[in-house]
Amino acid sequence: MRRVWNSKLAAPLIILGLLIVLIFALMLRWHDAPNAARGEPSTPGADDGQVTESKEPNSIVEPQLPAWERPATTDPKAYAIAFGTAIWTYDSSVHGYFDWQDAVTAFANPLESPDAGRVARSMLPYATQWEDLKVHEARASVLDVTAATTPELVALARDPRAPAGWHGFVVRGTQESVLDGEMTRSQRHVTVGVICRPRCSFWSASNELPQ
Repeated sequence: MRRVWNSKLAAPLIILGLLIVLIFALMLRWHDAPNAARGEPSTPGADDGQVTESKEPNSIVEPQLPAWERPATTDPKAYAIAFGTAIWTYDSSVHGYFDWQDAVTAFANPLESPDAGRVARSMLPYATQWEDLKVHEARASVLDVTAATTPELVALARDPRAPAGWHGFVVRGTQESVLDGEMTRSQRHVTVGVICRPRCSFWSASNELPQ
């Protein structure tokens, strides 16, 4: 009889214990929800050292660089030059890494090419490289930016498989970088694909020259 009674008593106790665990878990999630909305780690030590959105919560209010402006134009050459200028210009003391990513992503139109934004961002330094630039208060600007087509790019534009309104350019410029107060100059180039229907948007890019 005692065994039967014990078994009958054990079931409600187990259910009660499970309810307590469930309520405790829900309370933890409710506590974490406001932190997550603010971009904060849910628990101490949750930051794994990687660069994430939560590391720069103020990036959306920091000023943007004029060189990042996306032109509203139907001129593919001017658009390619603007993109090259954006990926070679930064100031680690003024903006965050995600500001820069957002700026170059804005050159793409997801309705034209869903992957264009990702490709545009791939032209920037890696997040770990950006952290090094911040340590040295690095900044860079670009001079004498030009865009020119090549026979290979002309052939691609004429290919029946090319999307309507596609144009390709090799964009070149002289980047002036300041690192720990010391300036250096580097020659930069990028192959940029632009699509204009009629307003232009970013289509593709590569650090390789056309062949």
